[in-house]
Amino acid sequence: MTQYFGTASGAPAAGEARAGDLGAWAPWLAVLVALAGYLLLGSDRVLDIWRHGAFYDTDDATRMVQVRDLLAGQAWYDMTAWRFDPPHGMFSHWARVVDAPLAALVLLFRLFLDGVLAERAARIAFPALLAMGLFVAGLYAARVFAGRSMRLFGVAAMLFCGVLFWQFPAGRIDHHAPQITALLVAVAAMAACFGKVETRKASALSGVMTALSLSIGLENLPFLALVAAAPMALYVWRGLEARETLYGFACGLAGALIPLFLATVGPKHWFFPACDALSAPYVLACLAGCVAYALMARFGAASPPRARLAVAGLACLCAVAPLGLMPAACLADPYYGIDPLVRKYWLDPNPEVISIVRQAQLDANLALLLVAPTLVGLVAALFGVWRCSGSARARWAFLAAQIALGVVLGALHIRIFSTVMPLVAIGLLAPVAFIREAVESRVSEQTRGLIGALTGLIALFALSNMGLMIELPEIGPAAPTDIGAGRDRCMNSASYEPLRALEPGLAVSMISPGAYLLAHTDLGVMAGPYHRNRGNRGALDILFAPPDKAEALARAAGARYVILCWGADAAASWKSWSPDGLAARIAQGSVPGWLRPVQVENTPVHVYELVGAGENSAN
Repeated sequence: MTQYFGTASGAPAAGEARAGDLGAWAPWLAVLVALAGYLLLGSDRVLDIWRHGAFYDTDDATRMVQVRDLLAGQAWYDMTAWRFDPPHGMFSHWARVVDAPLAALVLLFRLFLDGVLAERAARIAFPALLAMGLFVAGLYAARVFAGRSMRLFGVAAMLFCGVLFWQFPAGRIDHHAPQITALLVAVAAMAACFGKVETRKASALSGVMTALSLSIGLENLPFLALVAAAPMALYVWRGLEARETLYGFACGLAGALIPLFLATVGPKHWFFPACDALSAPYVLACLAGCVAYALMARFGAASPPRARLAVAGLACLCAVAPLGLMPAACLADPYYGIDPLVRKYWLDPNPEVISIVRQAQLDANLALLLVAPTLVGLVAALFGVWRCSGSARARWAFLAAQIALGVVLGALHIRIFSTVMPLVAIGLLAPVAFIREAVESRVSEQTRGLIGALTGLIALFALSNMGLMIELPEIGPAAPTDIGAGRDRCMNSASYEPLRALEPGLAVSMISPGAYLLAHTDLGVMAGPYHRNRGNRGALDILFAPPDKAEALARAAGARYVILCWGADAAASWKSWSPDGLAARIAQGSVPGWLRPVQVENTPVHVYELVGAGENSAN
């Protein structure tokens, strides 16, 4: 039975047409219903943000600080976070692609709300709009892979996919959600090219989404490389039939990447070979590949298979060559420049970058919830490969390859599982479509649609419950933290709101809380949870140094405050790192005389001001 698998790109089969002809409004109504479900399930978080302005993740807090600076007049191309490690600041690797719509929403809401509420409304609306985009992407992907009659199931798959409540909840204004949505569309649009006569629009859409994702960040680069390789594979396989796909992808990628790069990267950084953001070597590699694809489509599409294989190999070399402009260490490790102490203390234990083996040692249940459904989705996509033939088989094979890549990369860094989850959910549609078709073929025409829909939903729910359901975000990877069991108190942004009354000055703190200090106060911070921030090492040197040496370092850095929050595990950790260090001594109740406690109510955070620092700041 390949009816639902084989008609995604062409005319629907008769049964599929009957199931899909519920009206043009049905898919969009499903998207709205899914959006209502998303808001209802996340209503507690929506209310918390609206009432209290809570941040749930350090990246969201820092993103909002970046948007505030932009709205306050910071230059568009100035990506320096000046309150990180002042006066040097931290040159951020984040892009204005996310800042721009956030800033636009804030300005829109300011028309009828005060500044604080306008910002909170934007932090609720932005992820909701992205969630709607994910539902539309799921609808489109389901149509491509499983046929028109499965579009509503695609929307349901996104709603019950755990990533919706991991990377898309209210307040989540980081870059992961738009990248995930762009990847899903890029993969689906490229798969739509398989077996179609006219593919230029679909391949151009895939190219545009690839460019959009790259301009936001490079986390999905391996998946996008696989998308970019698909036209070449199609060229080697089908020759002349790949011409439109080659042209479309080249035009879409180049046509979107060039303006996005010019619009978001300042001229003085055009030739800077950044490891962790879109920079000249990556752009040149993409453009070289686009030129190669255009030439292949124009001159080489009718070549014999062996010649096409040789041309494809040459095109690969042309696309890879510009990457030689990158530092060699950069290609092996985008964090290669990070200080060794900061890497060992903060980056290596970071929940986002640990391996699945390490996660299993910390929490075997979470590791299972990440791996099991991903493997199920891979098997489901392979089921589609087995049951289908021709272009439908190629589409499922392409999806299976993406999921398999996610399994490999997720084993190294568990945050990759959030990227691949929507693809996994689409993979689950292969057996769901088969079950639905099998049931419908055994019942009367009058009840076929209802029974098929109910059966499909039951199958989808059953598969989704294997880890993709709503319980995942409740136990999903937390925000990066270096304070152990104190996270509930010390990594709750509300704990830093009472510090708003502190007079401006430079604060020395542990690494992760720095983001909340920036978001809730007017302080500058030495440390923050970003690998580009050079002040992290300076903060650790102060907090791990003996009190007398720490004073000299703190005063030399121009610090006014030492701000710490700890639980039992954090205190034990600081003691193990430096038994006689300033942080460990303070946690044990031994505050040196050069620090004056500052009373701040309703917070577990402890604030100490350097004696004499306030007078110096006033002068």
